[in-house]
Amino acid sequence: MQCINKKFTATLYCNVHGVPSQMVLLTIRNIGLDIELRYIDLFKGEQNTPNFLKINPLHQIPVLHVAEDNYVVTESRAIMLYLANVTKSSFYPIELKKRSMIDSRLFYDATTAYPAVKQFVHQILRVGVKRLPNEVRENIEIVLSTLDSMLINSDWFAGDELTLADFAFLPSVESIKCWGADFKNYPRLNKWYERCKPLPGFQENHEGAKKLADKLAKMIDEPLWKV
Repeated sequence: MQCINKKFTATLYCNVHGVPSQMVLLTIRNIGLDIELRYIDLFKGEQNTPNFLKINPLHQIPVLHVAEDNYVVTESRAIMLYLANVTKSSFYPIELKKRSMIDSRLFYDATTAYPAVKQFVHQILRVGVKRLPNEVRENIEIVLSTLDSMLINSDWFAGDELTLADFAFLPSVESIKCWGADFKNYPRLNKWYERCKPLPGFQENHEGAKKLADKLAKMIDEPLWKV
């Protein structure tokens, strides 16, 4: 964990088991920021209350409210970048090539990795399917294979040092782990996962992912993951 002396007064509106919230929480825990957390229960519709809609009319979490200038940052990866920039964190180094690598990983997560995880959850939680279409799990396997290949030349996702890229991927990987997926075909990814275990916020992330996995498992007529 980094030690940040900068005074930073802010509130994060988040959820205990949402992947976007967890990637921001991992960033906060590892930078070492003391930020107020307000948990929004999506299942109770708290994101649709008038008070919350004043903060984010898109009724989405996470949302960061910065007290100093009444500034609001939405979108998980934008919040991560904001926090890293405002604290000058080494998790988002100023060297352009390193930043571009991190950015590329964040974009991959936003456009491919997390959407595959979101689709898996959405099919059960919102659509209400009792058996998942084959392509839903196949998309997850493609993501796992791609993530494994990203680690061929480095221990971390954007080089030899821990960065925001790792905080972005960990909640999705944790979710897939909690569904019961076997990582034997992805040895580099599994070693990376083990490497992440001592990180601040890892257990918090695991517990949130496990709660959601347990909820999903009760809503479907087959195992979440077929071996």
